[in-house]
Amino acid sequence: MKTLFLIAAIICIASTAAAESPYPTPTRDGRERLQRSGACPTGYVGIGNKCEALHKDTPRAYPKIQGTPCPSGTFRSGDYCKEFR
Repeated sequence: MKTLFLIAAIICIASTAAAESPYPTPTRDGRERLQRSGACPTGYVGIGNKCEALHKDTPRAYPKIQGTPCPSGTFRSGDYCKEFR
């Protein structure tokens, strides 16, 4: 019984780790990387299924939710909401 529980826990953790986050994650050199969902925002370049910031100090961008405006302090850029600097 404990073995079955352990196997189920490992499968659950592995599937959670494999899921891509829609939120910014850092690269090894400190730039932001986003899961691509359409056109990349300004200051980001599309690399495969990711949008990667061109510089370390590029303002953060977040996926835009369809049918809603960007939050205060951000503006629409591509299919994302990007922070003002």
